[in-house]
Amino acid sequence: MIFLTAFADVLLYIAFSYLAGSILLQFVPENRKPLLSSSKVLLLMSIAGIVLLSFAPVYELAILLQNSQSSIEAFRTAITEFRIGQGWIITLLLSVILAIAIYLNGNRYIQALYVLLLFLTVGFYSHISTIDLWVGFALHSSHFLLMSMWTGVLLHVAWFAKNGANWRPFLAWFTPFAIICVAGVIASGIVIMFFFVAPADYTDSWALPYGQLLLLKHISIIPVLLAAMINGFLNKQKEFQRVWLKVESLLLLFVFVFTAFMSKQAPPHDVNDTLRSEGSGWLVDKLSGPLYIPITAELDATLNGTLLLIVSFSLLIVMLVAFFKKANAWLSLVFSIGFICCFYIGLMMNLSF
Repeated sequence: MIFLTAFADVLLYIAFSYLAGSILLQFVPENRKPLLSSSKVLLLMSIAGIVLLSFAPVYELAILLQNSQSSIEAFRTAITEFRIGQGWIITLLLSVILAIAIYLNGNRYIQALYVLLLFLTVGFYSHISTIDLWVGFALHSSHFLLMSMWTGVLLHVAWFAKNGANWRPFLAWFTPFAIICVAGVIASGIVIMFFFVAPADYTDSWALPYGQLLLLKHISIIPVLLAAMINGFLNKQKEFQRVWLKVESLLLLFVFVFTAFMSKQAPPHDVNDTLRSEGSGWLVDKLSGPLYIPITAELDATLNGTLLLIVSFSLLIVMLVAFFKKANAWLSLVFSIGFICCFYIGLMMNLSF
């Protein structure tokens, strides 16, 4: 069930990004964006996907409640008496109104309003809002919205642009816009992280499943930023290079995957208590050796681990060389995956708990 709900979250992130990118691009003048292949059907499918995919955790909760209730009563309870179900009802209502507005070619401001309300609903009923309602609401809403707008525009341009027309005018506004979004995502993400992991426990949390996925998420952001730098700054001729845009968008998919699976793990409010109840991460004992409570992450350099770290950074350099030498851009996707694997394994081999 965890795998299915996490996979549903990945698709949900994509659906929100596609929707946010489409609505945002409606406000960009035609002479400042490439000619895009727009599809009302895909927009409506995204909205339907948001409704169905956001129901996954409600369904999971209802299945758990069936241990003590009938199926119908369990679903009624999950939808009406738990915040996650109440949030889904609001999502359903907003999605229906938004779908009607899009189908009838409604005013773009009305469409944008209901998309914003959808994001605010996600933020209001998020996990962090149960810890601090208004601060959590503001943090999660802004984090998710900024991520979806950046990813959404990239998704449309990388996969649905008909040609590279108006590419320079597009970069003129999208590059600073993306910088603002990335800065906002990183800043809000750090604050959100500290709600679940104390700063002093950050490295200690790597011993746990949650911490392992958090580490992988942070590592996977590095090649995303490098690809973004290539597309936004190192492309001196400002040429439309669709494949590099696709590489960046696919690298973002790794961030989505790690985020989705991380959200299904128990957050380490207390690392040692969580370790006792949940156990260690899947590969921790194999890469870092046995664990001892109380957990304390310490640097314990090994030859193999150090070599893997060197290899990982070499792969990033090769990725840059591949761009300047105009090599096949898909190789950079392979180099990026290699970086994530080598850096993760090398780092864990150089730690002991």
